[in-house]
Amino acid sequence: MKTSQIKKTLLALIILIPVFAQAVNSPDFSAFQYYRDVNPAISVPTVVEVPFESVSLQQPVFAVYNTDSLEFEPNYFSVKEVPVPVKTESVQGMGNPNNLSDTDHGTYVEFPVRDELNNASIVLNFPKPVEASSLYFLLDSYVAFPQAISINAIVDGQNYVVQNKVRPQGGYVVFPKTKSMVWTITFDYVQPLRITEIKINDLSQTQKFSGLRFLAQPGKHYRVYFSADRFVSYPVKESGNLSADAGVVRYLGGENIQNLEYKPSDSDFDSIPDLVDNCTTIANSDQKDSNLNGLGDACEDYDRDGVVTQKDNCKDIPNMSQVDTDQDGQGDACDQIDGRVTERMPWLPWVGISFAGLVVIGLFVFALKYKKDQPFS
Repeated sequence: MKTSQIKKTLLALIILIPVFAQAVNSPDFSAFQYYRDVNPAISVPTVVEVPFESVSLQQPVFAVYNTDSLEFEPNYFSVKEVPVPVKTESVQGMGNPNNLSDTDHGTYVEFPVRDELNNASIVLNFPKPVEASSLYFLLDSYVAFPQAISINAIVDGQNYVVQNKVRPQGGYVVFPKTKSMVWTITFDYVQPLRITEIKINDLSQTQKFSGLRFLAQPGKHYRVYFSADRFVSYPVKESGNLSADAGVVRYLGGENIQNLEYKPSDSDFDSIPDLVDNCTTIANSDQKDSNLNGLGDACEDYDRDGVVTQKDNCKDIPNMSQVDTDQDGQGDACDQIDGRVTERMPWLPWVGISFAGLVVIGLFVFALKYKKDQPFS
């Protein structure tokens, strides 16, 4: 091979090595449904804020990716609004009701599954009438959406049905504009429910501003990923003070682009996304629901022994201990006694067969001898 050809080949390899490295080390963005390309026209390092007032977010989780340096940037989600004090109460919930309005997405109120009808009521009391036409709520990671949401309000001293049992498709519910001081939100659910935040969007407040902030460098290009259906994190370098409002530039350009890498969360790996899975903790790709209550058979406990059907070695007979003497996968409570004896003593059937064989042979020999001893007539 000529020297010039060798040089060209080496040059091509040098150029391709970073491309191969990028492909091998490409980060996983499968948790995000959308992204925006952000190319700010700045001459000095500037904190840029990408607005998200008009976007319904399943999780307040973002990723800011520098497409030039292939690094993640620290970010901060800023929400600015006129605060309205609200007293939050929950019925039969586990946890401090104030967790539902503390803007801390790491705290929550949990509503466990009970034997009777599973519904959770949250009451919001405002010091003055609140005019609203939408409700926002946020669930903890790996929690299925409730079956239905009902919204009631006290209007002119009477209980008024604002929204009756609507099935949510996201953490945002729209209803006819209503004005009230007391709001009751009821969730019907069949799997354990964890709510981290809930909020009536007050139309009487001044304009709200929410956006994702990060420190942008001149001449650099960024991609902001958002609308994740689960919590994810990426390594970032040291962050500056992104919460201060001074010098922040709001970036109004860029459109929401669907992320083709998005793969819905599926915590039990049964090919059914968590948000629509009738049993998020146990794989049940058939989604069988015999009693049509919205909870898959795999997560049911029909015999009420504290062990779900999928893991119960006696599905119809209570046996909390799950004792299985012969270890055949069927609990003693529903295993036939004779079956356990033969499985515990596998040689027993062969003894019976051998004995029966000896009896048959004996009868055959006896018949031959008897025939031989009889005189010819």
